[in-house]
Amino acid sequence: MNIPRKIPAMTLKGIVLFPNAIMPLRIFENRYKLMLADVLKSDRMFAIAAERDRQESDDSLAEPPFEVATAGLVRVSKTNSDGTSLVMLQGLSRLRIESIDSEDPYRVLNVHPFETLVDKNKPILRSEIIDALSQNCKLGGEVTQDILDYVKELKDDATFIDVVAYTLCQQTIRKQAMLEVQRLHKRAEMLLHDILQENLQLSIQVGDSDNSKSYDAERN
Repeated sequence: MNIPRKIPAMTLKGIVLFPNAIMPLRIFENRYKLMLADVLKSDRMFAIAAERDRQESDDSLAEPPFEVATAGLVRVSKTNSDGTSLVMLQGLSRLRIESIDSEDPYRVLNVHPFETLVDKNKPILRSEIIDALSQNCKLGGEVTQDILDYVKELKDDATFIDVVAYTLCQQTIRKQAMLEVQRLHKRAEMLLHDILQENLQLSIQVGDSDNSKSYDAERN
C-alpha cells in the first residue's frame, strides 16, 4: 500500500502506534472531526505522532512531534449521537517526519518512508521472547494466555516484534524509542531486555509475597 508523502496527522500525548497494531480512538476535537471526514472520502489514512515534551524541543511549536510516526488506515469508523466518532486504526508503516506542511484546519505532515531493516545474519530472538512472555504470564504480568496465543501465530518477524512492543510496553518514551529503531534485531533485543527486566521484578514480588506468607504461618 502506497503511503502519501503528505499525510494528515494526530499528535497525541503518551500515544505511540506501531505498524500492524490496532488502536481504538475517540475523535471529539473539531479539527480531528474534519480530518476524519476528509480521509474517509479519500484513502482512509492518517498518521499518529507522539507529542514530545515541550522542554525537550528547541522551538515554540505547539504539540511538537517526535521525528518518527506511524501511518494508519481507518478500518472502522462509527459516528456517535453526540457527534464524536469511534475509530479503529490499523498501523501500516513507520514514517520519518520531514516537516509540518500545514496546521489549518488540521495538521498535515511531509513524510518519507522509514523502513525496517532486516539483517538475515542477526537473530530476532523469537523463541527467547516467547519464553519470556510465557514466564511473564505465569508470574501474573501483563501477558495473558490470549495475548500469548495470538502473538505465537504471527509469522512475520517484524509484525511479531512490533505487535508485542505495542501491546506490552507501558512507557511512552521507551515505546517511541523502539519505534525509532530501524534495525529489527536491535528492536528485538530492546524488547527482550524489557520483558526480562519486568519478569525479574515480578519474581522478586512473588518471592517477597511467599516469604511474607511463610512468616505469617510460622507466627500462627
